[in-house]
Amino acid sequence: MQIRQEQIKSFLIKSGIRNEEHMLDFLDHGKSIAITKGDYLIREAQTCKSLYFLHQGAISIFILDQGTEHIKDFSLDNKFITSYSSFLKGTPSQLYLRAEQDCVLTKWDKTYLDSLINEHACWMFFAKNMADYLFMRKEEREISLLIQSAEERYLNFLRQYPEAFQAFPQYIIASYLGIRPQSLSRIRKALSSK
Repeated sequence: MQIRQEQIKSFLIKSGIRNEEHMLDFLDHGKSIAITKGDYLIREAQTCKSLYFLHQGAISIFILDQGTEHIKDFSLDNKFITSYSSFLKGTPSQLYLRAEQDCVLTKWDKTYLDSLINEHACWMFFAKNMADYLFMRKEEREISLLIQSAEERYLNFLRQYPEAFQAFPQYIIASYLGIRPQSLSRIRKALSSK
């Protein structure tokens, strides 16, 4: 439990929250949960009412279109995750958040988080940092999909997320990169023979 709290505190400090009292209150309001591989945090059409911190495990974030999963994003250890639009607007999610490994998380209810933002300016700054991070990540991925070759996307992915191949099946990584699993296999094989 202490390690989990330290993970959250470290993230909060990096995000601008330095007041010990605020951090302790935040930690006290978090609820520990565990889900097993294949379980869902959020399903399509479910309204997301919580923010989660992933301590351990791997989560894929995807949309389902006529039975095909399209990976929008993913999360590994030490990150906050949610179905962002659903969480902000209180509307049904278009996304699925699924555990790709057994996961340990802490969750906070939206009503509590909204009260923090309304009462303390530092939490507004925290929320802005979170939104900025998500926007930059989204923009970088969009630019990558528009101008980089599949091989370039793969190599950048490896540099940014070297642990992802241990956490996710190849088809999830291929979908995230915007290619077919067979193409990813060919790229990996070609690069390994260089």
